[in-house]
Amino acid sequence: MKRNINFLATLIFGIFTSVQLSAQCTPDPACVDTGEPGEYCPQNFPAIILDVAYDEVITFILALEFEHNGTSYTLDSLAVDSIENVPPGMTYSSSSTGYVPGEAYCSQLAGTPTLAGEYAIRFYLSPYIDLGSGPELLGSFLDDTSVVVTVYDPSGLDPNQVDEFQVLPVVPNPFTEITQLSFYTPFDDHVQLQVYNILGEKMHEEKKGATPGEHQFKFSGNTLLPGTYFYRVRNSHKIYTGKFIKTK
Repeated sequence: MKRNINFLATLIFGIFTSVQLSAQCTPDPACVDTGEPGEYCPQNFPAIILDVAYDEVITFILALEFEHNGTSYTLDSLAVDSIENVPPGMTYSSSSTGYVPGEAYCSQLAGTPTLAGEYAIRFYLSPYIDLGSGPELLGSFLDDTSVVVTVYDPSGLDPNQVDEFQVLPVVPNPFTEITQLSFYTPFDDHVQLQVYNILGEKMHEEKKGATPGEHQFKFSGNTLLPGTYFYRVRNSHKIYTGKFIKTK
């Protein structure tokens, strides 16, 4: 599927337990879908921390088209049937379980997570397509690829230092193909990632601009030989170092 199905999962990555129709939120009028590819606001969310209360409102707009089995369809509406594999202690509420393209909706993520870890959220979705003679159900789909929710334990992001730049543990580590290094910044910044082998040779470098919130470097090690590597994360004030292991 194209962006609208995965996009819905992304913007409601915190959809927790069953869908509830009780969100006391208002869509952000500043959230605009320019070019109609779909949109969500804000772009970055506070990190989810074990045993720390979380409450976030998201505004989202569905894209008009998606692709299934090589065919592009015009989306009439999309129903969220159910959600599974969510972090314990969290709740999700929305004003609707059905959505139409071009309209702005809001949802609210709240609760206190009770178990740290990564959660690959499973979304059961029913898209209705527009064939010119009225909406028709395309089928029921499971989307469990778009969103992995991470609940950090105290060894990750320190909730007592949310006004400081922080680098979070590499996940997964060891890894075989792709690993993720997250960082949190309380201010606008430019952040650089460098990867070195044990001989001190630079194997990779990338930079990104970051607004306040949590961000990720997704590092592909497909060109690396198995072994131990060191990473260096540099922002405008400090340098942080660590290591990870490529297993295959």
